[in-house]
Amino acid sequence: MLSQSSFDDQALAESFYGELFNRFYNSCNSSLQLLLYGCSFGIAPSQNGIRTFFIVAPTLDVAEQLIQSIDWLLKPVVRLMPGVEQTAICFVPPESQVENSTERNKSRQYTYNFIIGKFFPNIAVD
Repeated sequence: MLSQSSFDDQALAESFYGELFNRFYNSCNSSLQLLLYGCSFGIAPSQNGIRTFFIVAPTLDVAEQLIQSIDWLLKPVVRLMPGVEQTAICFVPPESQVENSTERNKSRQYTYNFIIGKFFPNIAVD
């Protein structure tokens, strides 16, 4: 069981990141918002330990369109996330998705064998 303070810390972190991702989404133009709508967001260290903003696209097509719009995506990232050093546009190939189900629980849980991504340094582009 989590202590009350660690539970409060987790709730605060979830609230903070939720608001940060909402601000990022809302600061993008409408065409980018359409692309970002089905995406998942997260901040985590990369394999090399570099703080990274991850955008996980629902399809390869959306990931490619986001990569083509990277200059427009980096502007709000640089403005809103000064401690985050790079952005990754990612996609999970369907064959890497493994479904786990239990007989008692009909909900689906997914794990991934690998994820494909392209990394971009968070440098202000004018």
